[in-house]
Amino acid sequence: MNSTIRKVLAALVLLAVVALVALFFSLNSMVKQGVVAFGPEVIKAPIQLDGVSISAFSGKGELTGLVVGNPEGFKTPHAVKLATASLQVNPASLLADKIVVHSIKVDAAEITFEGSLGSSNLGKIQENVDAYVASLLGGPAGKDGKAEKKSSSGKKLQVDELIISNAKINLSMTLLGGKSATVPLPEIKLTNLGQGADGVTPAEVIKVVMKDVMGKTTTAVTGYLSGAGKALLDGAKGVGGAATDAAKGVTKGLGDLFKKKE
Repeated sequence: MNSTIRKVLAALVLLAVVALVALFFSLNSMVKQGVVAFGPEVIKAPIQLDGVSISAFSGKGELTGLVVGNPEGFKTPHAVKLATASLQVNPASLLADKIVVHSIKVDAAEITFEGSLGSSNLGKIQENVDAYVASLLGGPAGKDGKAEKKSSSGKKLQVDELIISNAKINLSMTLLGGKSATVPLPEIKLTNLGQGADGVTPAEVIKVVMKDVMGKTTTAVTGYLSGAGKALLDGAKGVGGAATDAAKGVTKGLGDLFKKKE
């Protein structure tokens, strides 16, 4: 009897080791495939990812060569480009229904803002994400009058900390008359996403990040248009007072545009 129990336990341990080894070798390809396949479904734009390196034992990882393309109708090469992003995952959660990500740190990303006051690539991506997340809602309305969220068999997430630092925004705006400009993006720090038992979907994480990116972009772009951008418009038009008023109107209009998208 004892011998049988020992054999069963040994077999279970062996199966656990085999599962961990399989996870180790397949984890990186699974994450990469998930990003390049699931991401475009949410944002309605192409995504390229050169490499993923995550240790199933330590939970430390890195994403390299991430390029987020633009939705149809925009001409710049990409909306977001970054060389590397580091992350720390709780290894024990990789086999659970909710993956716990302790930190995601994105450094020196390049963001392109293309368009006009009426339409921009980032605004379109945000609209696509909002529409996707809204499509996950359904069923009968709850007591608060809001639709209840449909259950999902997919993996959920908990992100304790997400930091985007040292990023820059490349402006490609019709109001600049073909001129280009680059402004820094204020640091973005998000914490405690999906802390509840159910966690949040990857799409919901993307939605929160996009909302903050749009808000910080508003601050950066409107600041530029009321400062260096105003001087650029003044010089281009050759009539300081009129150009100043125009710049103020542009700044207000851009701010109003982003407020509508929040």
